Amino acid sequence: MNQDQVKEKLGQIHKSPVEYTLVFSGKKSKRVNGLYKPFHKEIIIHNKNFVDENGVQNEDKLMFTAIHELAHHVMMAEKGNRSPRAHSQEFWATFHNLLDIAEKKSVYSPIIDAGTKGLIDEAREISMQIAELQRRLGRVILDIHKSCDENGLRVEDMIERRAQISMTSAKTAVAASHMGDQGVGIDIQTAAVKQRDGDKRASIIAAGRDGKSAVQAKKATAPAKPVDAEGETVALVREKRRIEKTVETLTRRLEEIEQRLITRSDGDGSLCDGGNR
Repeated sequence: MNQDQVKEKLGQIHKSPVEYTLVFSGKKSKRVNGLYKPFHKEIIIHNKNFVDENGVQNEDKLMFTAIHELAHHVMMAEKGNRSPRAHSQEFWATFHNLLDIAEKKSVYSPIIDAGTKGLIDEAREISMQIAELQRRLGRVILDIHKSCDENGLRVEDMIERRAQISMTSAKTAVAASHMGDQGVGIDIQTAAVKQRDGDKRASIIAAGRDGKSAVQAKKATAPAKPVDAEGETVALVREKRRIEKTVETLTRRLEEIEQRLITRSDGDGSLCDGGNR
């Protein structure tokens, strides 16, 4: 695939209302496979990273990177996200949503071998078992509460210091035990029990059952953030002020250092090293 074909495939996944360019660098990078330049709205792919020693291009790996950079474009150019944390939970949810669409449209279609699939299934099963252990822990925590009441013991001491379990983990486990087996793994279960709203909790569980990732499931309950041009301007003004303040602080510090260097001079412009001359 060339850069035009990759751009065309990205258009099948998501038609961005904000135009962007996509270019192949023609280089191999050890640091990154690609990057997004928000100021220029440009996706750069280090296409040589996806060519093996025989000159064969791995199209699925290349598209995975291209979709990753498209997610950055969506977050920054379309949603107006200017957070210093590029890979936020919202970013990963957006990226995973784009991957889902790409797979449905066969734009990204990795061929998973039997061995890898077996390991994935095993990992999911272990996650389900950990979720069951969390619910089991919750039931034991409830029994500890009951026993402490009957025997005049301080429950926090028994749980935190004796059992070495934080009260936060204990409360989460108890909530999971009340919720019961929902057929999801530990991350989805934990996200669900932390959601107090019943409808939102049900949405998280439904998303997990539907095969969504944990970040997708959690973001499924979050209201969409409108693109706020005025808010973006305010954010840029604040960032400008922070930078100006930093420059001012560094300038003062530079002046202080220069003054100290002058006072340490021996009078002819040379600097003393603190030793005998």
